[in-house]
Amino acid sequence: MSETQTSDPKTERKITAQGILKRLSKLYDRLLRPFTESFFPKPHYLEGETVERVIGMHPYRKQVPQILGGMGAILFVFTLVGFIAVADANSDTGDMIAMAGFILSVFLIFESIDGWIAYRQWQFILTDKRIILITPDPQRRGFADAIYLKRGKIQVLDTNFSRNPIWGLFQAITGSRDVMLSMGGYEFLEEGAQVKGGLRFPDVAQADISQLEQLIFGG
Repeated sequence: MSETQTSDPKTERKITAQGILKRLSKLYDRLLRPFTESFFPKPHYLEGETVERVIGMHPYRKQVPQILGGMGAILFVFTLVGFIAVADANSDTGDMIAMAGFILSVFLIFESIDGWIAYRQWQFILTDKRIILITPDPQRRGFADAIYLKRGKIQVLDTNFSRNPIWGLFQAITGSRDVMLSMGGYEFLEEGAQVKGGLRFPDVAQADISQLEQLIFGG
């Protein structure tokens, strides 16, 4: 007599699910990872390299886009309802109001996405071997680059208020500042001094600025 082997349907489903996840992971690594890393670069660390500190933008640069996105989504839903209502009423004024609401909702959602991307793209990473800067690409909007510097290359750290009046108001309230980082030092003018060839890291919390000063100049 031959023994009949039976398989557990739950085990088969589990194996099948694991296989699908592995295939999706391989597909992501092959096709999508290079694309997503164009927007959010993942630092390539050296063997044995240890991350000591990661500094990003002040949390309000994440919270404000979240609020704008929520407002945009709610307004978008009300706009859709408004379009249905004015379609039945056949009102030109209602059409204009609904269209204005739709444009505003799209604008808020776009600003939310743009702000969230900027928050994710700005990073200052200090390791035991070097400094890694993740910054937006100045020539391609939305993309970002990873810059690798030898420790001790940054010579100047200066703080300034944001050029944007809205973020400047947040800075006045929270104490955060834009940080100017430079490898070239100061340039002296008749009116004063300014950072020469500096990189402006926006909206850094005061505690993180103190950490940066210690990490860069404290040895």
